Amino acid sequence: MSPAEQCVWVIGAGFLGSELARVCRNAGVTVLTIDPAAPADVPGAACHAAVVQEAAMRGAPAVCFCCMATAGGNASAYDACYRRTVQCLVREVPHARVVFCSSTSVYGVTDGREVTEETRPEAAGSRATVLLQTEQAVLAAGGVVARLAALYGAGRCELVRRHMAGEPCLPGRATRTLNYVHVADAAAALWLLQHAPSGVYNVCGSSFTKAEAYAHLTRETGVPQAPTTAPESRRGGTDMRVNVDKLRALGWCPRRFFRD
Repeated sequence: MSPAEQCVWVIGAGFLGSELARVCRNAGVTVLTIDPAAPADVPGAACHAAVVQEAAMRGAPAVCFCCMATAGGNASAYDACYRRTVQCLVREVPHARVVFCSSTSVYGVTDGREVTEETRPEAAGSRATVLLQTEQAVLAAGGVVARLAALYGAGRCELVRRHMAGEPCLPGRATRTLNYVHVADAAAALWLLQHAPSGVYNVCGSSFTKAEAYAHLTRETGVPQAPTTAPESRRGGTDMRVNVDKLRALGWCPRRFFRD
């Protein structure tokens, strides 16, 4: 199938999904975006069969990129957003390949060691359980799981925002390793992964310690590091260095680095 004949769905038209949709369209592919809140071609949540069926009438997908986000939320919200959406896609458009955006937070590693796709997830809690269940459903259907590091891009980076506002530092000790990926590099990885063998792939562009991050920000901005530290957040307890050799072996290479 030529790019002009291919249709892909981008489910979740927010920060990452909108960037991925742009990449797909630039490649000459027909794109349908689906989102219950952000502007999208098909409004609604893809966990509902009626929404998926409406989208299918407009274009049967070769690939479904799942870029949904809950913006927080409890386990029930995670279940509707992630697990039930994947279940609905597998049931309603069974010939489509699913590329699911998960999170490196599922590793739950707190001792600073390197993690690869073979590292056993250690994250506890009902939300992590839902993410892992969703990953299993994607893999069982022959799809791809992309475990993304924290996203950033122009005008959007929680670390920089906190620093410039003088808010408490990110949680964790000074030696804690932070992992980030630019939204454009993440979108490029997802575009590549649609053709990858079924499996889990880490997606991370930059890894550095918390101390290195704040020293760099202080030098570049002239704003001193805040003297206080924020309480732990959903990602705040992790301390690990994310290995991306598996993704690099497919030809992916980050083009944007956090220090820049």
